[in-house]
Amino acid sequence: MKTQPSDEKLLYLASTSPRRAELMQQLGLHFEIVNAPVEEVALPNETPFSYVRRIAIEKALDGFNKVAGKQIWVVGGDTAVVLDNKVFGKPRNEADAVRMLRLLSGKSHTVLSAVAVVYDGEVFSAVNQTEVCFRALDESEIQAYWASGEPDGKAGSYAIQGLGARFIEKINGSYSGVMGLPLFELDQLLSQAGYYR
Repeated sequence: MKTQPSDEKLLYLASTSPRRAELMQQLGLHFEIVNAPVEEVALPNETPFSYVRRIAIEKALDGFNKVAGKQIWVVGGDTAVVLDNKVFGKPRNEADAVRMLRLLSGKSHTVLSAVAVVYDGEVFSAVNQTEVCFRALDESEIQAYWASGEPDGKAGSYAIQGLGARFIEKINGSYSGVMGLPLFELDQLLSQAGYYR
């Protein structure tokens, strides 16, 4: 069993996402939040895989540059829903959310969830890949789901830990990754970065 490090070690989460904070708490980690917004825009010809990894690293580095001290670890994360090699980000509006949900309906898609840990200027990162199978959705369900407010601010316009769970037939991979922070990978990276020592 890993032990919680001494008080001199400071862990930060470079995200204001309540879901990521909840997941970090699930591992029994004590941390502070640092707001480190980065522009989430793909580079020309960038693959979804390298995009999520780069954004997670940028968030962790931005957070690291905002805090001071010696024994500091900063965690950054990014999640993307991918269908037919296209990244489904957070919906811009209702029409965008409805479009995404229609495309996901009755199909399997991939959720890429990247996590990065920065310690002493060194970057440790990993990407988890999970397959999510949606059942077919009808128009009234999609409209009612948008009206619930849940799709707003969620990659792919759904939340696995909320009402969106009713659309998901099965997943093959990491539940926490689909939620926004793959805990197995995070734990491994914190070990590699010397947090538990």
